[in-house]
Amino acid sequence: MFSVMQQESLIEVPKGFGETIREMREAQSLGLRAAAERLGISPAYLSRIERGKERPPKPELIKKIARLLGGDADLLFRLSTSTDPDLAEYLNLVPNAPEFLRTAMTLRLTSDDFAELIEEVKKKRRSSVSSGTA
Repeated sequence: MFSVMQQESLIEVPKGFGETIREMREAQSLGLRAAAERLGISPAYLSRIERGKERPPKPELIKKIARLLGGDADLLFRLSTSTDPDLAEYLNLVPNAPEFLRTAMTLRLTSDDFAELIEEVKKKRRSSVSSGTA
């Protein structure tokens, strides 16, 4: 994130999808052409994505970019305003998943709340696996 002065107050402006991709690529010391070749796309297309001249790509390419650049696919999906199809499928397969998310929204759970819930679920799962009740 970078800061911008607006009406005498400092606000955080999130980076866009393309800018984030470019920073991730450069952090890996990977040239545009080399990255595009490894992704199976043209350098011109990757350049347009990075410059924000192209809409974020399809989900499979977003995942491929994350794997190549060692990034967080979930972050890239959030920046692209797209949803990982695996998550969408899970929401359709598990009847209580949408209700859980609606409840989380209603309660305004934070990332810290979710981190705590994830740890609790993992503990419970480990406990039930070790006691043979999984």
